[in-house]
Order: sequence, then structure tokens, then C-alpha cells
Amino acid sequence: MGGIKDIKLLGREHTYLMRFSPASKIYSINQATANTLSVIPRYILEAIGFGGIVLLALALMAQSDNFGDALPLLGLYAFAGYKLLPAAQQIYTSLTKVRFGGAAVDDVYEDLHTRDTLVEIQKVAVKPLLVNHSISFQNLSFFYENAEKPALKNLNFDIKKGSSIGLVGSTGAGKTTLVDLILGLLEPSEGEFKVDHAIIDEKNTRQWQKSLGYVPQDIYLVDASISENIALGIPVEKIDQSQVEKCAELAQVHDFILEELAHGYQTQVGERGVRLSGGQRQRIGIARALYHDPEVLVFDEATSALDNVTEKAVIEAVNILSHKKTIIMIAHRLSTVKNCDQIIYLEQGEIIDSGNYQELIERNPKFRNMAI
Repeated sequence: MGGIKDIKLLGREHTYLMRFSPASKIYSINQATANTLSVIPRYILEAIGFGGIVLLALALMAQSDNFGDALPLLGLYAFAGYKLLPAAQQIYTSLTKVRFGGAAVDDVYEDLHTRDTLVEIQKVAVKPLLVNHSISFQNLSFFYENAEKPALKNLNFDIKKGSSIGLVGSTGAGKTTLVDLILGLLEPSEGEFKVDHAIIDEKNTRQWQKSLGYVPQDIYLVDASISENIALGIPVEKIDQSQVEKCAELAQVHDFILEELAHGYQTQVGERGVRLSGGQRQRIGIARALYHDPEVLVFDEATSALDNVTEKAVIEAVNILSHKKTIIMIAHRLSTVKNCDQIIYLEQGEIIDSGNYQELIERNPKFRNMAI
């Protein structure tokens, strides 16, 4: 029911009804077919059973001079048929349901099998793939399926360990695709993505992901304590509280938690963090990303939805981490990446320019216009 107010105010109910109707009609037809097929055999079986009894009676009459002697046997067959008929009908109905529900059963089995596989993978201790010198992209291109143009084209650049890099560009420039490649969620169509001399592929993606901390634009908080949200996914009894508080200090949210929240780190944040402001949620998200002490922090437009004052506070928290961690930041607002050691300016999947903030302001008119 999301967006129902907008649809009603714009008077677009008919459009969405027309989109919904074909799918609803197909579902109704299939449901009616399944119900009909499960009921029809009952009447067929009843007709066959009744007809069989009639034929049996005629056969007994033809073979016996005294029909009365055959009546007990005929009654036995009729009673047995009467008792067996519901069971036969139930068997057929169940088989019909199994047939129509087979696809769903296959999906559930696949999900359960995938879950078991993931559990087995998680039981195996995976060592992080550490960055000793740099992260590099060599002639890297990426095509989405059925796309005519590449989302990323022939990218070549390095990210030195302990440096901060900003990825900027207009909508559709390829920033999000590049971050997904960095996170190991996509694989390059061409070229190489390397950590030092190791090419990142399906064999070592999980190791690489163990070295990453990710801060998205919209921080998801569960209805639990602040400690549980920072150590997301860790059982309460196994949470390292000292690590939680250390990460909160780095994220510039420790003082707020102790001074302004009555229950400190045990304060319940509400569904999706409704009891906290946007900036507070964002800083808890940074603390969460730091909890496992990752080597590389990725900020995916983490301040785009914040006001200027809150953004400044979050950027201060990020600046404290500079040179302690390798930081990769996606941003629309150039103020977010102003202090980055290097800024990559993307346009239509290609690197148009790169340098620090002041260099790009001086020599690149498009970048300068973005900064105005």
C-alpha cells in the first residue's frame, strides 16, 4: 500500500488497476482451475462406483437363479465402495494440490538448501584479505545484461592504503556500479580489480568482504538496543561492549548516548530507529561499520539525506578516521568529499578527471559548476 496517498491525489487509480487486473485475472483462472480439477473426480468416481454396482448386480442376476442369495455380497461391495470413495477422492485432491504447488515447493527447497549452504560457509573461518599497498582497477569495464552501453568503461586508477577517495558525478555516471564492484557484489565484465597483486574473483570475494565496512545512505536499525544495533547480528551475550563504545567514540556518537539517553547503550531505538534523528542514525551506522575493525570503509551517499549541520557532524566523524582506514566515498554533495586525498570524477561510466578538490575546481569547469 506504499504510495497510496500519492496515487489517490493524482487520480491514477485506474492506471494501477489496469496493471493489477491482468495478473489478478490469471491468478483467479488458475485458482478456479485447481479447485475445479480437485472436485470433478468426486462425481466421476461416484458415477463409476454406482455404474459398477449396477453392472455387478446384473452379472449376479445372470449367474444366480435366486437373486436374494446375491444381495448380501452386493451389499458388501456397495458398502466397501461407499467407504473407499472419500479416501480415493482425498488422495486425488492431495495429488492435485501437490501438482499445482510443485513450483512453490521447489522454491522453498532451493531457499532451504541455500540457507544450509550459507550456514556451512559461515562456520568456516574466513581470514580478511588485507590491503598492504593499494587497491587497483586495471582496464575495468562492466556491462549490465542486455545493456547496449557499458555502465563502466576502461577504468584505471589506484587507491593507496590509508588514503581517502571520493567518487563524484551526476546521476547515471556509474558511481553505484563501481561501489558494488568494490564491495564484491558484482564481477567485472572486462579488466581486473586487484588488492595488491591478488585479483578479486569468486574464490576470494568473501575474504575481501571481511575487510570492508559499509555505510549506506539509509541506515537500517532494528527495534533493539543501541549496542545490539552497532554489533548487528551478534548474539547479545557475545557483544564486546568495550568495542561497541570504542566504535561509538570514533563515530562521534558516544557522548550523545551517555549524556542524552537515559539508558545509555541499552536504549531501545524503535522500529528503523524512529527515536533517533537522521544524523544520530548515520553515526550509529558508522559505528556499526567499524565494529569488526575493517581495513576499508565505503560510504555510499551516506550524507545525502542530511541537513547541512548534521552532515558537518558526520563528516567530522569521517575525518577522524582519515589515514587510520582506507576510505571510499560516493557523494552528490562535493562538500562531503572536499577533504579527500583524491577525487574521481565520473561521467557516463568513464573517468573524466581526477585529483584533489582544489585541483579539480581550478581546471575542470563541470566540476566547478557542481561545487557552486
